[in-house]
Amino acid sequence: PPPQVGQVTLHGEPIVSLVMEGCERLCLAQISNTLLRDFSYNEIHNRRVALGITCVQCTPVQLEILRRAGAMPVSSRRCGMITRREAERLCKSFLGDNSPPRLPEDFSFRVHHECAWGCRGLFLPARYNSSRAKCIKCALCGLFFSPNKFIFHSHRTGPGARYVQPDAANFNSWRRHMRLSGSPPEEVVHAWEDVKAMFNGGTRKRLLANCTPTRLAASSA
Repeated sequence: PPPQVGQVTLHGEPIVSLVMEGCERLCLAQISNTLLRDFSYNEIHNRRVALGITCVQCTPVQLEILRRAGAMPVSSRRCGMITRREAERLCKSFLGDNSPPRLPEDFSFRVHHECAWGCRGLFLPARYNSSRAKCIKCALCGLFFSPNKFIFHSHRTGPGARYVQPDAANFNSWRRHMRLSGSPPEEVVHAWEDVKAMFNGGTRKRLLANCTPTRLAASSA
């Protein structure tokens, strides 16, 4: 059957959608050229990678459908597609206020990473009030770390442990390496995605620039 084409409204902008293998996906290039036109290709690419969003390349037939629907220029040779949920997360990270999700005050995410010897811990969103906040409690030693420091903290737990060379430190590396443990329900996964979108790249700088001096003084007191 021919691919199902449709249209969704994202932040007030009509975006062409395509059902691919039973999943509705949106054209990243169209989103970049409309909603995110004030941001560079590199900014959008780096933010997408930091949020763990993977593009699915469309087939030549699907690309032709997108061209005819006006989502892509005739000269385009390929197009990456992302899910509607991913598109909302990406746009929110640039255009939204990135306010924390509503969670119980004592809520915590069970997380782990596999850098170096690996580690497990509890991510406490109530303590995550800046990119450097010590909001993760190591499950093995009880010390608290910021997200980016936690992925460089590890414990060798046994003779069968495997060492994985960590990446060089950078601002977004924890978002790629830290994962939820177990099989949490969908609402917890979505809350985790929202938490990862906070304090990501230049958005926070713009928010701070829009704050009044009085509010800044109050927040730093």
